[in-house]
Amino acid sequence: MLERFRVNRAGLRELLTSDGVRADLEARARRVAAAARARGEGVLGHGEDGIVADSYTGKSRAGATVVGVPMDVETRDRVLGGSIDAARGDA
Repeated sequence: MLERFRVNRAGLRELLTSDGVRADLEARARRVAAAARARGEGVLGHGEDGIVADSYTGKSRAGATVVGVPMDVETRDRVLGGSIDAARGDA
């Protein structure tokens, strides 16, 4: 007889908001930011070289962001989009 899989929601929330997950996401965001800085100019004038990587812990999960590329530059040069593979860390 097959048993139904049941998600332990509290355990999953604890994992997704853990310091380890947040640290991993921040490291990935920093790699993306470094790759974006290497791709060209035209970034906003804040943060290190104009591109900022940051992480946060929300109510249900940790997350990370990379900001600092104006939309017109991203549309034209794909600075962030072209840097996303750096998040893997194996490149």
